[in-house]
Amino acid sequence: MTGSLWIYTDDTPASMKKVGELIDLKLKIDGQDIDTSNVDDAGWGSSITGARSWELTISNNLIMTDAAYALISAALIAGSSLYAYILQSGTATSSPKGWKGPCGVQSGAITLAGTNTQQKADWTFKGRGALTAIP
Repeated sequence: MTGSLWIYTDDTPASMKKVGELIDLKLKIDGQDIDTSNVDDAGWGSSITGARSWELTISNNLIMTDAAYALISAALIAGSSLYAYILQSGTATSSPKGWKGPCGVQSGAITLAGTNTQQKADWTFKGRGALTAIP
């Protein structure tokens, strides 16, 4: 698996922090349906895509000293925005391929103890603006 997530507070490569030990990284992009059905549709419904939104869910091994973890948890508590580099391949500074965009941390669930699991963190990020492709 080659995907990675980089978190930053401003759009400069020096401030980007890689989220360590990812277990799972999922990007969901949705478009809101706007009904345009009319009498000329011959009985068929029709629609156009309205506002789009995106959401990112991740799981990673819990590393309290991870610099990205500190940015994520601080943004969750403060309600502040972050920026995400969601990469299919490459790194933030070397041949990145994927997407980037502003987001907020919607929720976090931290597993501190369990008989069948390691310590881990699950995070949900909601887009706060356009998601753009990194070619």
